[in-house]
Amino acid sequence: MKKPRPWPDTLFTRMFLIIAGLLFLSQLAVYWFFNIYQANPQAERLSRDWAQILTLSEALTPAQRQAVQPALMRQGLRIDAASAVHGRHPRSPVLANALHLLHRLGWPQAQLRTDDRHGMLWLQARPDATLALAMPMPRPPGLPLPWFKLAAILLLSWLGAYLAVRQVTRPLTRLMQGVARLRGGDDPADLPEAGPADLRRLAERFNQTLRDLQRMWKEREMVLVGVSHDLRTPLTRMRLSAEFLPVEEEARDEIIANVQEMDKVIHQFLDYARSGEQEPLVPTDLGPWLKRFVLRQHADVWWHPPATALPKMPIQEVGLARALQNLIDNALSHGGAPVEISAERVADGLLIRIRDHGPGIAERCLETMRAPFAQAGKGGGVGLGLAIVERIVAYHHGRFTLANAPSGGLEVRLTLPLTH
Repeated sequence: MKKPRPWPDTLFTRMFLIIAGLLFLSQLAVYWFFNIYQANPQAERLSRDWAQILTLSEALTPAQRQAVQPALMRQGLRIDAASAVHGRHPRSPVLANALHLLHRLGWPQAQLRTDDRHGMLWLQARPDATLALAMPMPRPPGLPLPWFKLAAILLLSWLGAYLAVRQVTRPLTRLMQGVARLRGGDDPADLPEAGPADLRRLAERFNQTLRDLQRMWKEREMVLVGVSHDLRTPLTRMRLSAEFLPVEEEARDEIIANVQEMDKVIHQFLDYARSGEQEPLVPTDLGPWLKRFVLRQHADVWWHPPATALPKMPIQEVGLARALQNLIDNALSHGGAPVEISAERVADGLLIRIRDHGPGIAERCLETMRAPFAQAGKGGGVGLGLAIVERIVAYHHGRFTLANAPSGGLEVRLTLPLTH
């Protein structure tokens, strides 16, 4: 069992996270530099305004201060006693920087307090000053709130990462879909040869490779079908000639048996070559169809009716019957009677089980048995039965597995999807 990986396993997710992270960090850096660029001029402007206000307030006499108090109030300013000062030292970088600049403008002992509750600033020329200036808290320019800025940066980073990764992985996704269609037995359509030059070249070479493979497979099937068909004619003549030999001839029965075995081998080659033909998929009621198929078999083949009705689904009736017949013949020849057949509906489609009561197969051979010409023992044949089943099931977009039953024997499982 594989251990779960904290790092995603798909190329799309990995590239998305990397690019989105880099974009997010770069946007944060830009946001930080922009704030610094914006904060410095604002601090300079505040320091100059405070220096002018302090200069005027220090130059006014008490009577003059009393006279200008209404005008200052209209501007949001007021001169109050130092005892009214309350608040804390400024924590905002802009205000702290403005106070530092105010010290350099000739007011080295100026003090600043912030009253966040009332939104006020208190400015004193000196710690021992008897008066203080109260003014509104400076508001930042009309820019979005910090959380809104961060959310916008994050969303833009995700969008940019998605568009960038999609441009790279979309051709790869089309390539994987083409390979999947090829494996499933469909005639794959050419990939669109569009996009950047390197991706166009990849699509062109993939399309050319598919065309070469299709041509090679067609030629192989033509040769296999032609040779097998041509061999059956002289074999038939040989068998007929052997039938006319005298009954007491010792070699008669052996010749007939050898010819029949050769004819059976050639018949398997023809089935394997033709198992990829595009027989149409016909919607079929699987319950009655499987029951009729099993009733035509040997008495040692048992049918277990399903507890619930089986669905109606598209199948190749001839192809699926050939696949099931090969599995039954293998079970009777290499396994042990009886052969039990059952079917049930599962979450991902229809599950058909064919189980014998023989010795089973060594665990190390279960995966290799489906390859063409693979044999687990000396049972006759050329080892194409399971390969034929593999091709037919692949055309149905299904799965085909072999497993040893816990109580003995080999169990074959065919899983067919309800829709293709």
